[in-house]
Amino acid sequence: MAATIQTAQAAFTDNLADLVATGGSLTIDDKTFSGFSFNDSGLVSFNAANIIVTASESGGVDYLTWSGSIALTGGGPVTADLKLNYIVSASAGAINMIDQAYTGSANGGLLAIDETVATGSFGGTVVGNSHLSGLDLSDPPAELNDNLDIVPPETLLYVTKDISLAIPNSSITLVTISQVTQSFHQVPEPTTMLAGALLLLPLGASTLRILRRNRMS
Repeated sequence: MAATIQTAQAAFTDNLADLVATGGSLTIDDKTFSGFSFNDSGLVSFNAANIIVTASESGGVDYLTWSGSIALTGGGPVTADLKLNYIVSASAGAINMIDQAYTGSANGGLLAIDETVATGSFGGTVVGNSHLSGLDLSDPPAELNDNLDIVPPETLLYVTKDISLAIPNSSITLVTISQVTQSFHQVPEPTTMLAGALLLLPLGASTLRILRRNRMS
């Protein structure tokens, strides 16, 4: 019964340029995403104002999604890179696992999305990592180069997402990513705690009625 109780959550969005320029943040459930920064190299048409960052919730899981054009086209050999940094904090429980997935294609080129999760700072102790490629679109499942579990769970994490694109030869090629999604799992999940509190409401009301009857008698 507790698992079926869900709360409706809105999606909160802003573009990457505004988040960086204003030191802005996005909040969903008990999680706050802040400290946004980026560094791009070789992405001629990249525009941070066109990268939409969205914090959302679905099925009791919180997500951070980056949507927009991250592309490399032409003939090679040529490479490009986009590094995204942000901080995630959780106030109602500790984060014990992170996932990531992307929508895109290499079409004869190469792509990789490497994620590093650290404590203390962006250069701090690494406690989790994930590697996606042209043939590996999502984690989980965790492969050889992945460590999705945060042990012990943490309430404050520094996340670096490094997106690399390459065209290895002279053939005209398009390597593109249109969306990268991050999900966060924690103990306990915020909706689980809310469900438990709601389930206790009838018990509390019954106890109050019993106390009133005892006082009247």
